[in-house]
Amino acid sequence: MEKYLILKDFMKINEKLIDLTKAATISILFTFCMAIGFHFTSDSIVHRFFILLGGDFLGGGYIQCFTYIAFFWAFFEIRDLLKKIVKENKAFKVKLLPTEEKHLILPAEVSDIHLKVTSLDKRKELLLFKMITKACLKFRATKSIPEMIEIISIQTDINKELSESDQSNIRYLTWVIPSIGFVGTVLGISQALMIANSGDMNLITATLGVAFDTTLVSLLLSIIIMWYYHSLQKELDLLHAKIKDHVIENLINRIEIE
Repeated sequence: MEKYLILKDFMKINEKLIDLTKAATISILFTFCMAIGFHFTSDSIVHRFFILLGGDFLGGGYIQCFTYIAFFWAFFEIRDLLKKIVKENKAFKVKLLPTEEKHLILPAEVSDIHLKVTSLDKRKELLLFKMITKACLKFRATKSIPEMIEIISIQTDINKELSESDQSNIRYLTWVIPSIGFVGTVLGISQALMIANSGDMNLITATLGVAFDTTLVSLLLSIIIMWYYHSLQKELDLLHAKIKDHVIENLINRIEIE
């Protein structure tokens, strides 16, 4: 069991490293494209657009690059969790519990349901199957419907806490994205103050413009990723509620106590 948990933690770390690598690769390539556009465009509007997106790498564009890395890293992690939710929802298609309206479950049949779940090999790691297993084991031990409901409520809370734990890096990245932008603005303002004595207003305003670009880009990306993140939380809440309702409706409420 301990080896399994270690392997599971290692796989999670490996997934995060893969997501980080993909995020860094995409961000660097995008910044490189913006830099090419910055150096090879003469039109003032288009040129300013490339500066906004980090084309002037040495002049502050590296800040946008770090922002892109955080954005895409969070994006890939959210996408991974959404894929897991899709996989979890497929468990409902496995007809382990009766769904017919008048179908009753005898106490002896609860053990049969438990055996069906344990025979599913890798798929028994899905949340629905774990919930059914725990409910069946509790009934076999106590023959008590209230205690089955209690264990389901407890397990639902545990599943939610584990889901929150899986999202810890995403929450950190959603905080990092605007923070990087503000850091870029502070650096830009400090650079503008350093050259203020030169009296070159064009250079000062250009430096300030780049400084505020970092905040603008980071805030826009933050809006996008927060919408995506809240979509993830909505899907997770629906999943946990659906699992709990499914087990109560199709297992607990159908057991006929002799």
